[in-house]
Amino acid sequence: MTSETFMPDRICPSNDAPGPAITLSVIIATYNARALLADCLQSIYANPPSESYEIIVVDDASGDGTSEMVCSRFPEVRLLCNEVNRHYARSNNRAFDQARGDYFFLLNNDTVVLPQALDRMLAFLREHPDAGAVGSRLLNDDGTIQWSVKSLPNPGSALFGSRSIITRVFPTNRFSRKHLLHLERDLTQPFVAGYVSSASIMLPRKIVLEVGYLDRRLSYHVDADYCKRIADAGYQCYYLPTATVVHLNHRGGTMASLGRRVRSVLEFHLGSYIYYCKHIRQSKWSPLHIIVVVGLLCRFLASLGLQISAELTVFARSRLHSKRLAR
Repeated sequence: MTSETFMPDRICPSNDAPGPAITLSVIIATYNARALLADCLQSIYANPPSESYEIIVVDDASGDGTSEMVCSRFPEVRLLCNEVNRHYARSNNRAFDQARGDYFFLLNNDTVVLPQALDRMLAFLREHPDAGAVGSRLLNDDGTIQWSVKSLPNPGSALFGSRSIITRVFPTNRFSRKHLLHLERDLTQPFVAGYVSSASIMLPRKIVLEVGYLDRRLSYHVDADYCKRIADAGYQCYYLPTATVVHLNHRGGTMASLGRRVRSVLEFHLGSYIYYCKHIRQSKWSPLHIIVVVGLLCRFLASLGLQISAELTVFARSRLHSKRLAR
């Protein structure tokens, strides 16, 4: 029986996974990102934890030979294959059922694990019993810090969150600093976060058993939702800047097609509404609810327009480049 059977906030872990208990289960859900996944797996084996571990890859019905690559190059990996595309949350939930570790480490396929990252996250969780989750520092491929540690989403996030125009133009304004917690922080010391990115997050097994599955309705905000549920259970989510992972953001297979990129705009705003209804809304008839619905609709239309404009610009440049080569 798989996690598909259960409601998203419940969990019934499998007891029939073979082999002895181990310390860490590294869980990677992947879709059409064969080369990126290979680099990710190679980085784990190059910089493994000092304790026993397993790697579980959930291939979400990839069509690029991902499963064959894993079997041939990384036979030690426990490979789970979805017959149809189930998306991020359901794939990770399936791995939750099979994982044997005392700790679970969710990792994106477009990441590179750097030395000591896993050991430092494990040590931190052991030293802080109040920690329900810890996220690593994420770096872009140029070495800059990724905006991956934030306050929990609220209506102000639309104006001053990481995706807002105001934040892009004035990233250190005092309102954005309340949402993007890495700004003007001492990045040599851990600190409590609203939520950390699920691209690189480690959780004790007991927390997963208590809090339950990832919400399968969500693509975006799945990490914010899970960290909110961890906080509601009485635990803290931490950001550990001394553990570092490189995140090649959105280079995975989920953003490879035009249709998928456009659909992601809808999924982001739908996820925002689901999160709002689940954790913030008091009444669907309240004035704030009306403001949120109208605001999200306007923001969706504006974002969709910008995405289409960007796609048309890329297409036009590609056609111009092709014509120049043909001369």
